[in-house]
Amino acid sequence: MNAAQSGRPVITIISKQRVAGALNGSSAYLIAIANSLAEVGFDVELIQPSPAIAGRSPYVRMRPEMRVFTRHLVRGASQVGNYLVFADPSVLWGAVRGIAARLSKRLPVAALHVEDKPAPYAIATKWLDEDRAFLRANISPDTRAIIADYMFCAEGFCEGPGGLPTAIVMHDLFHARAGGDKDSVALVTREEEIAALSKADSVFAIQQNEEAFLKNHVPATNPILVPMPAFPVDAPQPGIKDKLLFIGSNTAPNVEGLKDFLLQTWPLILARRPNAKLDVAGTMNRAFPNPDYRGVRFLGIVDDLAPLYRDAGVVISPLTFGSGLKIKLVEAMAQGKAMVVSPITLQGVEDVCGPGVKLAETPQSTANAICDLMDDETARTDLASRALAIARDHFSAQAVHADLRAWAQNLL
Repeated sequence: MNAAQSGRPVITIISKQRVAGALNGSSAYLIAIANSLAEVGFDVELIQPSPAIAGRSPYVRMRPEMRVFTRHLVRGASQVGNYLVFADPSVLWGAVRGIAARLSKRLPVAALHVEDKPAPYAIATKWLDEDRAFLRANISPDTRAIIADYMFCAEGFCEGPGGLPTAIVMHDLFHARAGGDKDSVALVTREEEIAALSKADSVFAIQQNEEAFLKNHVPATNPILVPMPAFPVDAPQPGIKDKLLFIGSNTAPNVEGLKDFLLQTWPLILARRPNAKLDVAGTMNRAFPNPDYRGVRFLGIVDDLAPLYRDAGVVISPLTFGSGLKIKLVEAMAQGKAMVVSPITLQGVEDVCGPGVKLAETPQSTANAICDLMDDETARTDLASRALAIARDHFSAQAVHADLRAWAQNLL
């Protein structure tokens, strides 16, 4: 369906992240925003002007939640059923090289190994003339506003009809991520970030610290607080005492946090709880191609996370750097889970979420907090109950997206 058929006004989202469903925090957040805009009365169209979103995958399966977008166009891709199929030579060559690299690692001679260089992180890739032309040719004349998914897409504003309201989905305060050369996103300075955010009329901030930064340092724009909504379960889920769970995508904050946890904290837990098990769900498995950790399972993408949440006794979030609202924090709280988290995970929501989680700052305190919860089902249930209550009170879709909906209603 397109806007002309539905008769509804259009909001166009420009994105350079791979959006195939709610498979990671940033995609889930964007889809949640799109759902609220659709409920206000808009057709939401997603235009992705760069084939770099494919990475090294010549095809990408679209999940059912992508139906919120009445039109989804990707340069260099064709839709075949539920799949996007990429014919771009750079994508195909990347896929071949990636397969060759994985196969070569099975060879006993290191000199025969093929270098495996990951595809660049697409959201910050340079805008090409072809990207601009694709956006210009495909943006709907019925568009009432243009939203850039991440500040890096604000360069596309000038390709739409003149005079339209613009907004940026902030996701993160990039100059504050503190990941250095470990980070997976382009490094930007504070001044560069302020300049990029200033290109929009409005900026959607995912948490209060970032909203405050906008108010204090980006006066040219209208900051709108748009947290990630939660969808709470009916009751707390204390789970199985010796089962841990970590969910995350293959981004530097998740990967580096897990590496540190496995190196420093996991041995301490096993010393006290030899039967402990850790399930790792999400694309982080790609960063651990030959895992050899006792009691740890790397599950990859899991279509239905509900059984994992139900069974986990403790959910962990051991992030050591990053910014933005940690979306898996809100999700796990809404699942009624006992959580042990790092200070980075709580960044920006300490006052709201702090009473519903266990905060631990060192490997030893993290191991102690996890093992104490494993030992005590009553304590797990109590913490899970507090987490669930916080999710219900502070992160319902109607509450957290009220300002976003008001912004959209003013466009009608």
